[in-house]
Amino acid sequence: MQMTAGRLQYMLERLSESLTVTAFGATGTGTVDDAPAIQAALNAAKLRGGWVIIPPGTYLLATLPLRIYRNTRLTLLPGARFVRGAAETMLINGDAGQSLGGYGGHGNITVEGGIWDCQGTVPALSASAMCISIGHARDITIRDVEIRDVSGYHAIELNSTKRATVEGCRFLGYYDPGARDFSEAVQIDLAKSSGVFGGFGPYDHTPCEDILVSGCYFGASGTARTTAWPRGVGSHSATITKYHRRIRVSDCSFEGVTQYAVSAYNWEDTAITGCNFTDCGSGVRFRTVILSDTEDTKRPDGTQTGASQSMRNASVTGCTFRQGGGYDEPIVALGETSGQILNLTLGDNAIDGSTSGQNGIRLQQVQRVAISGNSISNIDGTAVSMESVDNAAVTGNQIYSPGAHGITAVTSTHTSLTGNVIMYPGGNGVLVQDGNNIHIRDNYIKSPGRSANNTYYGIRLSTGASSVSLSGNKVRPNGSSPEAINALSITNTCSLIHRYGNDWRGSTWTDTGSRPVDDPASISTSTSATDLA
Repeated sequence: MQMTAGRLQYMLERLSESLTVTAFGATGTGTVDDAPAIQAALNAAKLRGGWVIIPPGTYLLATLPLRIYRNTRLTLLPGARFVRGAAETMLINGDAGQSLGGYGGHGNITVEGGIWDCQGTVPALSASAMCISIGHARDITIRDVEIRDVSGYHAIELNSTKRATVEGCRFLGYYDPGARDFSEAVQIDLAKSSGVFGGFGPYDHTPCEDILVSGCYFGASGTARTTAWPRGVGSHSATITKYHRRIRVSDCSFEGVTQYAVSAYNWEDTAITGCNFTDCGSGVRFRTVILSDTEDTKRPDGTQTGASQSMRNASVTGCTFRQGGGYDEPIVALGETSGQILNLTLGDNAIDGSTSGQNGIRLQQVQRVAISGNSISNIDGTAVSMESVDNAAVTGNQIYSPGAHGITAVTSTHTSLTGNVIMYPGGNGVLVQDGNNIHIRDNYIKSPGRSANNTYYGIRLSTGASSVSLSGNKVRPNGSSPEAINALSITNTCSLIHRYGNDWRGSTWTDTGSRPVDDPASISTSTSATDLA
């Protein structure tokens, strides 16, 4: 009883602090402008902190933006709906003239519940605008909101924000007023300029840190002339020496997103876990600063570096990707020569389907990567494509019926391909071009070359590949056309090849005499199982 009484007292105290907007004149009828009354409640909360409550009803907001201040909780009760009635952002944390840098602006804010209808297709409201815009803040929670039909910009922008959670939200419908086919539902950005964040300054290049997006849904609203979002969670601006750090996207569902569901641009210490991607143009992209973007390659003082910068520590684990679209790969990691992606883990994901020649996983300019335990099937291109990759371990993946190759390593070094099962690849099972210090061990490849007879190989080494060892691999032909030329093919440009203990048996290879191996004598391959020194 004492515990119950204590809880009841706590609830009464909190209710006594609450500010119900109807007490300030809001009607909830959807026919008059309720924004001034709601702003009056938010202003009252500004004086001492407080809980602003929106009862069930429809609230037309024609005097915008609403401004929310520190230590405020804004709750839309079930049945409450905000309807945007002016071509402005619906809610922003603070005043236009403020100059609170770093994370020192209005924070400790919670926004929860309700439907936020931005009406982006209404002609008078179709100019680009935000729904909720947060900058120079810390300790932000946005939960259980449904944001519909945003035009041009973002449903939620987190700019220069530390410790923010977006959870249990639904992002439905997007309208492109023109040249905004790259907008994110949840944008993570930095205070770079007024063109990047128009709410207020200072423009001190403060990035975001410690952001969690969890349990959210991204998709279509069904409103005429809208689509699902171009991008679900992401960034598209950067500054050299600055990073967004400790970004987590977990247990979210992305459906029909037209470009990248998650675009981790210049993020570090990033984890994408337990998400579902269905019919998206692309799933997850990791990207270092784009060298051709001359604004992003500047330092905070405006000095042009002409270079990218490396980004570290990223993972995609336990996710499912189904019916991938043709915009980009389900998982893609792209660095630059002047800024590589370092320490990447891709594990225990299920990737089922891609179109337009897209690969399952594509890596370029990546160092120290582990790709393990993934199931990759029905990919239109190559299941795992690596170019200019260093220190990679591709281990224990199940690959089924890729349209092109199973695994490729082009100009890659210090790479191990171990214990993978590759079934019915359209091209080569494993293709190594150029590069050195490659280990190919204990892989099983069945029926390579299914897209064209007498064209491909089980394992193919070419274009100057050097210091390659092959052991314990098993390659089997299909048994009927289309069939591969050889189980193993090594061109005479390769060197320092060591192979032993492999199983190349099969009588239907298309090489003359059904030879399982094409291994030119000129390259002096070692086939000894003893130590080499």
